[in-house]
Amino acid sequence: MTFRILTSSLLDDYAKAVEESPLDKIARIQKIETPIDYFHYYKSVSSVYSSRIEGVDIDYDSYFKYKFLNVKFQPDYTRRVDDLYAAYDFIDDHSLNLENIKNAHAILSSSLLPEAHQGVLRTNPMVVLNRDDMIEYVAADPTLVKDEIDKLFYDIDTLINAKLNPFEIFYYAA
Repeated sequence: MTFRILTSSLLDDYAKAVEESPLDKIARIQKIETPIDYFHYYKSVSSVYSSRIEGVDIDYDSYFKYKFLNVKFQPDYTRRVDDLYAAYDFIDDHSLNLENIKNAHAILSSSLLPEAHQGVLRTNPMVVLNRDDMIEYVAADPTLVKDEIDKLFYDIDTLINAKLNPFEIFYYAA
């Protein structure tokens, strides 16, 4: 396979190190009955901690109680995490393509960005500041975003259309 961003250079080393099919390992895991759906739980964890990276002041314990135990909080406290959770729900039910990623972005940014900036590729510089107001992360230059997104979806389409074995599936997913 030919990629524009991804690489297969470590695939053989990965397969040798893992030794056994990841799907076989997963199949052997003892299923534990829980009152909460496994995927909903981890989707909520991801929503909280991804939101915290963006500066949302929420703790997982509170969100867990809100989401699964029906504890009430002020809507502003949970709104941005709820938006991200809704975007994850959307992606779960839709194909992985640029249009659906833009739709998911519109959902997750609905409480954050003006409507004109929801679901569109960024055209301005962007940084993430830490709690000390220092630059923690500088996003790709806006002039590169469209080309890099195109490369990414070329690679995604290549993978979607390929017959992958379990080692390849887990390697490229990582």
